[in-house]
Amino acid sequence: MVINLSLHHLRAIEAVQRTESFTRAAEEIEVSQPALSRTVAEAERRIGTQLFERTTRKVTATVTGTEVALYAAHAVRSFDSALERISGFVTGSSGQVRIACLPSLAATGLPEVVHAFRREFPEVELVIRDAAQDQVVPMVTEGTVDIGLVAFTDSLPADLAVTPFLSDPFVAIVPRGHRLAARASLRWEEFHGEEFVGFNSVTSIAPMVRRTLLKAAAEPHEVQTADTIPAVGGMVAAGMGITAVPRLVVPLMNFSDLVSIPIMPTIERKLVIAYLSDAPLPRPVFNFKQRLIESAAE
Repeated sequence: MVINLSLHHLRAIEAVQRTESFTRAAEEIEVSQPALSRTVAEAERRIGTQLFERTTRKVTATVTGTEVALYAAHAVRSFDSALERISGFVTGSSGQVRIACLPSLAATGLPEVVHAFRREFPEVELVIRDAAQDQVVPMVTEGTVDIGLVAFTDSLPADLAVTPFLSDPFVAIVPRGHRLAARASLRWEEFHGEEFVGFNSVTSIAPMVRRTLLKAAAEPHEVQTADTIPAVGGMVAAGMGITAVPRLVVPLMNFSDLVSIPIMPTIERKLVIAYLSDAPLPRPVFNFKQRLIESAAE
């Protein structure tokens, strides 16, 4: 038979055993002494044995009382800890935020936000994964991550909500010794006939560059494509050709002696925060989303 004791009973037993005083225990758990005495008496009735021996000077736990108080203390600590965790999750001061993002953001846009957020919410765990656009989007739709930082396209799934947070203009990348390296700016038309190192279609960069070049009636000679930013940067640095990338990507090519040049007219990659639209964001995730937006506005 299971003895039916409430948390109210357990908290009273633990306090009396620890303080060895009904008066101090009543003050600590903020009830009147008569109410505390009734609670302990009710617990003793339900257990079927005396828990405390009372004298005018002292309260001493019986053998059973000592054992019950040990379990009561464990239950009270567990309950209070759970309440703290629930409260922290609801207010956003604890919990977990799972983020997937493009490599360019993971390296250049996200670190400052993560650093500031961790200082503000040290009890929130941040899990960060960087991947190409075609990998990030499924992570969000499948619930593997809470939010994805991706480039906006018309092909994003309908079940995703998106919040714009950053515009990322395209620039030309050329070797320092290239004949175009000294130019203050370039036009998209000037890519026509140039040897060009492109990105494969798995990236968010390739479709935008191809559409823009097509609109400008520019047909560069694509000599090579690659999946990653460092790979493209290395090929450009080796003299294989020039390329066009969003400005946030440039720091990832700093290992090479390259020059970035603004391209006119300005074409921007619109970066968005993507998340499932059918459920509200948990408070820690919402807080991180807001910090991203605030950081981009600075």
